[in-house]
Amino acid sequence: MISHISFDVWNTLVTANPGHAPMRTKFLATCFDREEAVVRNAYAEVKKWVNQHAIETGYAPSLSENIRLLMMRCNVQKDPGLIAKAFEHVFENCKPVVLDTTVRFVHSLAEDGYTLSIGSNSSFISGTTMHNFLESTFGCVFRFGIYSDLLGYAKPNEAFFNKIIKSCGVAADNILHVGDDAIGDLQGARSAGMRGALVGRSEDIQEAVYDAV
Repeated sequence: MISHISFDVWNTLVTANPGHAPMRTKFLATCFDREEAVVRNAYAEVKKWVNQHAIETGYAPSLSENIRLLMMRCNVQKDPGLIAKAFEHVFENCKPVVLDTTVRFVHSLAEDGYTLSIGSNSSFISGTTMHNFLESTFGCVFRFGIYSDLLGYAKPNEAFFNKIIKSCGVAADNILHVGDDAIGDLQGARSAGMRGALVGRSEDIQEAVYDAV
């Protein structure tokens, strides 16, 4: 019987603000003194590599390490801490989109007695920044958050999901993990003995959860 539900973040609870990527690109182009197309492509390549590396090894670089990879790709040297602060500023000005129906649904699950948490891979937006945003949007409904850039492991690594299991303190088969990635979320959760639910679009989260519980 499911008693705890873990949620992925991107394309599950939230979707990207359309203005976020263009603002980030403009900042990086100015900061790195590179053409926008150059930094846009570099960012996409590094993010793709980080995601693939997570699937193949389970390792998750920290935010600073990801920024260093990006700077190496663009052949520039800057203070990673300043870049991270700038990314936070861009995030604050272009916050993710959260549907009102999603907020109401998450609260209804808590009211029904389920305990809730977050389990998300994170690369250029730190887990700390994202968790603060989720708390400001949903309230303190999530018991804890597991983020790859803070943990050092990424989905689908079993160590990531074992951290969720240990943190919520219930048997693995009593936990449902909900996400949009068939490998990282669904396969990863099931490999750790948890239940999994796949979300095609953030609009479909309610249907995906109710089909699984």
